[in-house]
Amino acid sequence: MNNLDNCKEYIQDSVVNQLERLMGNNKVGEVNLWEKYGSKGLTPKKDSVYTSLLHAMMVPYYKMYLNGDIRLCCAGSKLESIGRKMECIIEEDNQFGSWASDMNLITCAECWGDNMKHYESESKRINRFFHVLEALLKSDCQQDWKSLSGELKEMLFKSEVCYDYKTDEVLCVLHAFTMIMQQEWTKEEKQQQFHLLNQHWLFLKHYYSVMTRHIIGVKWTSFRKVAETVMTASQSFKPHLHIFYCGLMDCMDKLHLERARQRRMDKVCLQMQEELNRCEPSELLYKLCDALFPEDFQRMLRENKPKSYKEVENESYQKDELIQEMKNQTKQLHKQLEKAEEILQQMVESAIPIEDIDKELMKYPSGTAWDILCTLQANPAISMQPAWREHYPTLLEKYRKRLFEPFDQQRNLTDAMMKVANKKTIGQMVMEQNNYGVQPSLPNAENEGRALQLPL
Repeated sequence: MNNLDNCKEYIQDSVVNQLERLMGNNKVGEVNLWEKYGSKGLTPKKDSVYTSLLHAMMVPYYKMYLNGDIRLCCAGSKLESIGRKMECIIEEDNQFGSWASDMNLITCAECWGDNMKHYESESKRINRFFHVLEALLKSDCQQDWKSLSGELKEMLFKSEVCYDYKTDEVLCVLHAFTMIMQQEWTKEEKQQQFHLLNQHWLFLKHYYSVMTRHIIGVKWTSFRKVAETVMTASQSFKPHLHIFYCGLMDCMDKLHLERARQRRMDKVCLQMQEELNRCEPSELLYKLCDALFPEDFQRMLRENKPKSYKEVENESYQKDELIQEMKNQTKQLHKQLEKAEEILQQMVESAIPIEDIDKELMKYPSGTAWDILCTLQANPAISMQPAWREHYPTLLEKYRKRLFEPFDQQRNLTDAMMKVANKKTIGQMVMEQNNYGVQPSLPNAENEGRALQLPL
C-alpha cells in the first residue's frame, strides 16, 4: 500500500467512519487504530497531503453541517458528540475557511430552519447553528458581510413573518453574526461578542422580535405574551430588561394593536416599569446590541430608558451636594463681605482719606459696594465722623448711579425702540389714504431735511 492510499484509509477509519457511527450508521465497523496503524508505524503525518485529502473527503459532510442536515445536526443524544467531532476535524482542515467563503449562508440558514421543524420540542438545535457559525469565525471565513447583512435586513425587518418562527430565528442569528463580522474588532473581540450572543440568545431573540416587528423563535402571536415572558421567565433577563423595554416602547405605535390588546399591553408595560425600578441595569450587552442595531440602539436608550431608583437616588444625591455647595459658597461670601465691611469701618475710623475708601469700594461689584455703603452709614460710629458726613452724599449719588444707571439706560433704549416700532411708516399712511380717503399727516419736509413726494 503506497503512502497516499494509506493516508486515505487512515482518514476513512479515524475520521469518516467515526462520524458515520455517530450519525447512526451501524453498518460501519469500528477499527482499533493502534493495532492497524500505530503499532506498525503506519500512522500518516498530518502534512499538506493529509489535510488536502481530509478536506476532499469531508466536503460532503461539511455541506451537510452547514445546511443543518438532520443526520448530522439533529441526531438526538449524539448531537453534542457530533458537534465536538466536527470542530476537531475543521481545526485540522486549513482549507475549510476558504471553502466556506463561497457558500450561500442564507440558503444554509433556510435549510437549518426547515430541518428544525422536525424537532418542535428541541430548543437546543439552534445552539448547533451557533457552533457552525463559530467554526466559520475561527477558520477566517471571508464573505461580503455588509452586503449579506443588508439582504437579511431586507428579508427580516418588516412587520410580517419571512418564513416561519423557527426559520426566522435562524436568519436572525445569521444577521447578528454578519453584523459582528463586519465590525472593526480583533478576532478575539468578535469571538467574545459572539459568545455573548450565544449565551444570551434566549433573551436577545425576544429583543429581535420587537426590532423586526414580528415574533421569532416562539409560536406566540401576541407581543404582550413576549413581554410577559421577558419579564418573568428568567432571572438572567432582569439586568437587560431595560433593553427590551426601550425596543418595545419604540415599536409600540408600529404594532397597530386593537384597543383591547393595547390596554392589556399598557398594563404589562406598567408592570415592566415597576420591575425595572427593582432591577440594577447592566451594560454588558450594550456593545453587542450597538453592533446589531447601529442606527437605533443608542437612540432608543436615550428616548425610552426609564430611570431606576438608584439612578434617581444618585441624581437626588447630586442635587443635594450642589445645594450644600451653594450654601457653603454663600456662607463664605457673607464672611468675606463682613470682613470687607469691618476693614472699611476701620479705615473710616482711622481717618483714612475718603478717596482711598472710594477706591476700595470700586473694587466690588456695584450691588455689593452699594450694600457696604449703606451698612457703613447705618453704623452710628461711622455716620458721626465729620469727614464721612461731608462726603457721604457724594458717595451715595455716585454709587446709586453706578448701580441703577445700566437699568435706566436699558429702559430708555427699550422705550425708544417701542416708539420706533409704533411709528407709522409713509407706506402705512398712504395705505390709510387709499382705503379711507383721509389725507395722511406727513412729516414736515423742512424738519426731515428733505422733500417728500407721494405718487399721485
